[in-house]
Amino acid sequence: MDRKYLHTFQLVVEGLAEPREFLMPFESDDVIQATDACSRYIARQEDNFLPLGADQAVRANRVLLVKHLSVGPFEE
Repeated sequence: MDRKYLHTFQLVVEGLAEPREFLMPFESDDVIQATDACSRYIARQEDNFLPLGADQAVRANRVLLVKHLSVGPFEE
């Protein structure tokens, strides 16, 4: 899969007072497709942790809401 775009999502996590951002590279800039892919990815993680930046992670099954914030070019 050629990841050309970087999507930024806001995650509402059970037990945290503030939402957190989650970055996900994706092959398309289509918001609907990327949001669906991100939601499915999080659901498949079950008891695994999702990275939230360089110094935080959250258990995937604690995510209550996934909201798309922005999309831009993916630069490695």
